[in-house]
Amino acid sequence: MSERTQTERLAMLLSDLCSRLGTLPEWYGLKRTDCGLREEREENADYEIPEVRDVETCAPLTPSVLIVTAPAAVGKSTAAQYMSHSLRAPILDLSTLQVGHGTITGKTGDALGRRKSADFFDEIERGKATLIIDALDEAEIRSGQANFRAFAQELTTTASEIMHGPAIVVFSRAESSRALRDLFTENKLPYLHYEIQPFNETQAKSYLDKRICGVYRRNGKEPIHHKHTRPYEKKRDSLFQTLASAITQPTTNPWNNPAIRDFLGYAPVLDVAADYLAVDNFATTDKVITSASGNDFGHWDIVADVIDQLLLREQGKFVEQFKKTDCFQKHGSQALLPTLYAPEEQCARLLDYLENLILPLDVPVTLPVELRDAYGAAVDAQLANHPFLRSDGWFNVIFRDYVTARSLSSPITSGTSAQAIRRRILSSSWKHSPMYGYFSYSLGKAAGGATSSCHSEEIGALYESFKSMCEAEDDLVVAVGKAGNRLVTTFAVSRPNDQRPHGDVMLGPLIFASHPGSTSVTFPRELSRANIWGVPDVVLGGDQRSFKFGANVYISCGDLLIASSEIRVFPGEDELPVILSAGSLTSETVKLQAETKDLIIVSEDLTYPWSMYQRRVDVGSLASDSREAALLYLEFRRIVLRFKDAKNGEAAVYQPMMDNLVIGSNQRARDVLDFLQHIGCVSLSKSMYLLDFAKFSRLNISRSQLRDLEKTQAAAEVSRNLLDYAKEQRSGDGPK
Repeated sequence: MSERTQTERLAMLLSDLCSRLGTLPEWYGLKRTDCGLREEREENADYEIPEVRDVETCAPLTPSVLIVTAPAAVGKSTAAQYMSHSLRAPILDLSTLQVGHGTITGKTGDALGRRKSADFFDEIERGKATLIIDALDEAEIRSGQANFRAFAQELTTTASEIMHGPAIVVFSRAESSRALRDLFTENKLPYLHYEIQPFNETQAKSYLDKRICGVYRRNGKEPIHHKHTRPYEKKRDSLFQTLASAITQPTTNPWNNPAIRDFLGYAPVLDVAADYLAVDNFATTDKVITSASGNDFGHWDIVADVIDQLLLREQGKFVEQFKKTDCFQKHGSQALLPTLYAPEEQCARLLDYLENLILPLDVPVTLPVELRDAYGAAVDAQLANHPFLRSDGWFNVIFRDYVTARSLSSPITSGTSAQAIRRRILSSSWKHSPMYGYFSYSLGKAAGGATSSCHSEEIGALYESFKSMCEAEDDLVVAVGKAGNRLVTTFAVSRPNDQRPHGDVMLGPLIFASHPGSTSVTFPRELSRANIWGVPDVVLGGDQRSFKFGANVYISCGDLLIASSEIRVFPGEDELPVILSAGSLTSETVKLQAETKDLIIVSEDLTYPWSMYQRRVDVGSLASDSREAALLYLEFRRIVLRFKDAKNGEAAVYQPMMDNLVIGSNQRARDVLDFLQHIGCVSLSKSMYLLDFAKFSRLNISRSQLRDLEKTQAAAEVSRNLLDYAKEQRSGDGPK
């Protein structure tokens, strides 16, 4: 049998697939209903018939078995029920059974009676009837490998008697069906393998409509969206576009992208969307979505809600099967069940399984020794069929980033595991997306809080994540400063806008506070528009050879470590140069690509090639205060150059941008801005800080002199005045 490419795979509806199977003229009728066999005699009028695609074909041979696979929560059991009703075919539900050799013939004989059972299998062999087997993956967990293999062998033997087309349909997750497919191939048993597809746009809208009707019914209301069709459709399509932005940049029709269809057409996503759209007034839908998180990223909470529900669903399915195993019945207890295969454990195991992190995966500490081997085997079987997996990789990047962010924010993740995860997300092999940053912010903050918590070593990965959401003209601005024994970091993304000096804020500001005692930060690839002050240790570069600086970077730190072998500086035309002010700068052999006007380094005892860019900013009046005066003057330079020409002899900065990103928790920067307001150079008008050029000119320092850090008598005087003002402010005797 040969694998087909995506473009060659044949698509059809599940109803079309039914036409290839034997249909009984009437139900056989069950003598017993406690044997795992059932008949779906009631039609599910709300069922949305999905599309299926063939994965493997046995042409030109006549198949005996039809295998239908799908990820978790796609609706395999509902599809089995649909086929049962359409074909008048009984379902052998393995989720209720301890399988082994003789399960198929034994349970069918018990349910139908021996004579009817013999007639039924005669009809199957002639292709006139169909047997549906559901929940193969659950049987593997519940019964153990030895019993599961015995069941698979019986299924192979039974199917080998079928000569007139497929008469047995097996529903399973893809990974659990692999052993069965290998056994069929080994025994030269022809079969077909089909996969249930996510809904297309038309199917998704129909499914969503039915789910919304269900929500209204549960709430005792009429389906309001049927009365207000146009407002509903507008909000529905807007929600689809918003959710699609989790994967890629906005497009005219997101459904044309297969990756987006995989996500938007995923039934659990549509189930959660139905809850958000089943409102009394569609004009308030945006507010409902936003209020989910108290910020402008409510759609991310929808995504996180979907993922969390899937993790809980996986735990429930695992627990339901594992508690029925002989081993658990003998050694387990009800008190253990909430601790088994918990979402945090699933996340850690997924990272270990897919990212090869070799994490220390301790089983629940309360698990008895006698249960551990059986638990480990059952977990391995369940994990291989996890809904976040697609073949040997992640189903999509959304699941990967949620799992990563949740693992790092979980209190049960060990220090060793967290270090391994942080190394991975800072490595060149990790392809960043905005989801990690969003999920980290949401998972790391307390309910109702505005500040999220993270380890300081995650700041560089957050920077890369938010950077990945930026379009060509967007600016990501980051500020990092030390506050006590923590680092406080703020991110914001702005887009150019002719009406506002700093554009429209597209993201943020989002504030992160590092864990107490974590005060070292690493930026692995690049850095632009960054304000970093008072940080003890800053590392630039990672496992890549080159590190790139963009425009307007200011770093004031204790120790600056250069980990890359090449530093490139490209601030761009009419942009501020990079300034590095460090107590010490450490690097091995490094190649610098920078113009002297684009890179300024303030540090002692520099060697070549760093010494080419060295500036000594000693404008203090007293030796003991010279460094503080120099640092205040650097902040003065940074703040003044932040102002952009506005009108009427003024320059402007948007107040939230100045307060959150330029100033933040930087006390020196706050002293400088207060000083400028005190002497009348800067004023606050509505939401803008304004710099008066006429009053600033009285300081006898031009902005070009500031830019190039020219040593002048006026600069020394401003530095002394700044130092005196700061001392007065900090002593509590500041000017009134």
